[in-house]
Amino acid sequence: MNTRIDNRRNNINAEEWEVRVDLAAMFRLTHMMGWDDTVWNHITARTPGTEHTFFMHRMGLLYEEITASNLIKVDENGKVLEGPKDVNTAGFVIHSAVHLNHPKNKFVFHAHPPAALAATSLKDGIPFLVQDSSMLYGKVGYHDWEGLSVDVDERHRIAKNLDDNKVLIMRNHGLLTVGETAGEAFMNMYYAVRMCEVAVQAQGSGLKLDRGAKSLWKKSEKQYAAFSPGINEWPALKRRCEKTDPSYKE
Repeated sequence: MNTRIDNRRNNINAEEWEVRVDLAAMFRLTHMMGWDDTVWNHITARTPGTEHTFFMHRMGLLYEEITASNLIKVDENGKVLEGPKDVNTAGFVIHSAVHLNHPKNKFVFHAHPPAALAATSLKDGIPFLVQDSSMLYGKVGYHDWEGLSVDVDERHRIAKNLDDNKVLIMRNHGLLTVGETAGEAFMNMYYAVRMCEVAVQAQGSGLKLDRGAKSLWKKSEKQYAAFSPGINEWPALKRRCEKTDPSYKE
């Protein structure tokens, strides 16, 4: 499969190209983190200046093959506006739920990291157990499993359950994170995955757990407000992409 679409950079304005590059970087970093699932799952970004179109990857590409120029553009109905007609139906259902109803979140990230998959099956939800988790305290919603997300009607429930949160635990399914920037969405996923890993490891130990006082979780969450996700990490993460394989920018 040809992994590249004709290089159209000269016909794309600077703002759109920056979004494409950031989205491609998210795919590459997801692969580096081991969160990808061969060609499955999806990360999207709203097209600058629009409310009804967004970029996603072409179905069938591995995350390490994705570049800024081979992303495709789709509308809220899954119609491909630019690029090959290879679309992951579940991708546009899940992501259009956010892009249409929560426009401040320009980047949407859905993944199935192994530890997260295990944690989404915990009957009582994923507990806050360690300091890192407080970054997301009060910012996590839950969405019950409805089978494969190919029913367009489900996106209304996804949007409702996400509400103003930054993370949506899709029970028995996976994780969904959002952000106004690529860095915010990526780091929200980073902390959500860590929260899941800790929950599975700690609860699997069979030992008594100290869940901490609610007042301390609230205090820590406020303290973390000074360290907005992505502000410091994203430039460093893009340097990692640059050193590993700069082709993501092509």
